[in-house]
Amino acid sequence: MYKIDEIFDIKKHDIISITGAGGKTSLMASLALSLSKKGRVLVTTSTKIALPKEGFDRLFTSFDAYFDDKDAKIICLGEKVPDKDKLASIGYKNLSKIVGDFDYVLIEADGCRNMPLKFRYPHEPVIYDFTTRVIGILPIKIMGKVTKDDFIYNYQGFSKNIGTGIIDSKIINKLIAYDKGFYKGFEKEKYFFFNQVESKSDFYRIEEFKKEFNFADIKLRYGSLKEGKFYEN
Repeated sequence: MYKIDEIFDIKKHDIISITGAGGKTSLMASLALSLSKKGRVLVTTSTKIALPKEGFDRLFTSFDAYFDDKDAKIICLGEKVPDKDKLASIGYKNLSKIVGDFDYVLIEADGCRNMPLKFRYPHEPVIYDFTTRVIGILPIKIMGKVTKDDFIYNYQGFSKNIGTGIIDSKIINKLIAYDKGFYKGFEKEKYFFFNQVESKSDFYRIEEFKKEFNFADIKLRYGSLKEGKFYEN
């Protein structure tokens, strides 16, 4: 087993965008906590995220309010969405001005409306060009389920472009390979993380998935954010 920041080979001054479904916010929080032991961390979004209640030392709900608080190890920053418990992006230009204030930057770059699987709309994900690593995430628990609109965000797009039926390695690999999906327009370090790998059947599914995972430019990782256990392929 490895520490969470180790499985993604994270280095100082990395800017990491997280895409996918089924654990993006939890992954970002776990990474922030681990990386804060090595340096200062910014947690933000290029789309929208739920307004965090914990997991940070300082929260700024607007770019205008932000200042470089040297005493804070984890800073969460976004623009408060009026009348909603959400934070929106501070924008590319604003973020590019302050990334140098931090040792690590974590960006939630995708939305899924709390569903475990999704197909992107044209405006998603939003991966800024100064990103150094992208981590795509899905929960292993979707394997073996039959595709339905009650747990797939943008089901119409999913069924048209990826397919329907039992969710197996073939469907997941097709989703990973989709050029406007997890890694849209990104050509640097890419990772795919299967979350919620906890039971014997989950590990069996991982072993079967490994046999069909054939992406030379994407590193496969898996584990459980809940249990704090992480593995490399």
